[in-house]
Amino acid sequence: MEIRKLNAARGWIWVKQGYQLIMRNPLMSVTFALVGALAMFAALKVPLLGPLLAVLLMPVLVAGYMRVCRALEEDEEIELTHLFEGFQKHAARLVALGCFAMLGILVASIAMVFIGGEALTKLLESFQSTSDPQLLAEAMWAAGSGVALSLLVGFTLVIILMLALQYAPMLVFFNDAPPFTALRASLSGTLRNLMPYTVYSLIMQVIALLLSMLPFNIGLIILLPLGFTSLYVSYRNIFPFAGEIQTAQPS
Repeated sequence: MEIRKLNAARGWIWVKQGYQLIMRNPLMSVTFALVGALAMFAALKVPLLGPLLAVLLMPVLVAGYMRVCRALEEDEEIELTHLFEGFQKHAARLVALGCFAMLGILVASIAMVFIGGEALTKLLESFQSTSDPQLLAEAMWAAGSGVALSLLVGFTLVIILMLALQYAPMLVFFNDAPPFTALRASLSGTLRNLMPYTVYSLIMQVIALLLSMLPFNIGLIILLPLGFTSLYVSYRNIFPFAGEIQTAQPS
C-alpha cells in the first residue's frame, strides 16, 4: 500500500479542500453529519450496552460518511443510503475495528491502574467527590510521580490508538484492507506526515475555538462535517487509490 509523504502546508490544504467539499452540497453535508451523530447518540442511550454499541458502530458510520465525501468528490447525487453503506460493505471488518478500539482502551486503562496503583484510585475518587479546583490541584500534587507517569502512559496509548483508528475505516472500506493492516497503515501514514497533521490539528483547534463562541452550539453544525470532509481529503492525499497518478500539489 502506497503511503505518500507530504509537506507541512498540506495541513491547511486539507481544511480548505474539506470546506470546498461541503460547499458542493452544504445541506446534505451538514444533514448527513447530524444524522450520523444522532445515530451514535441513540446507540449510547441503549441500556447497559450503549457505550459498547457506540464504539462498535463508530467505524461503520465513519466509513458511511466517507462514502458521502466520495460522492461529493465525484459530483454524484448524494443519497441517504450512502451514509449506511458501511453496514453493507465490509461490515464485519469495520466492526472489528471497533473491537480493536475497545481492546486498546482496556489496555490503556490496565496500564494506568498498574502504574498508578492505589494513589491513582484515590485521585479518581477525589475527582468524583468534588469540583473545587483548589482541592483537585492539591489532590493531584499529593498523588506523586507514579500517578503522573500513569496518566502520561495512558494518554500516550490513547493518542496512538486514535492515530491508528482515524484512517482505518477508509482503508477498510475503500482499499479493502484487513482490520489490523488498516490500523497499522493509518498509524504509519499519520506518523510519516506528522508535520502536515500537526498543522491541520492546530488549525482545526483554532476553528473549533472560534465556532464555540457562537450561541446555541451552532458552531457544531459547521465543525462536525468539516472534521469529516477534511479528514477524507487528508486520507485521499496520503493513501492514493490503485493506479492513481500523483498530481502537482495545489496551492
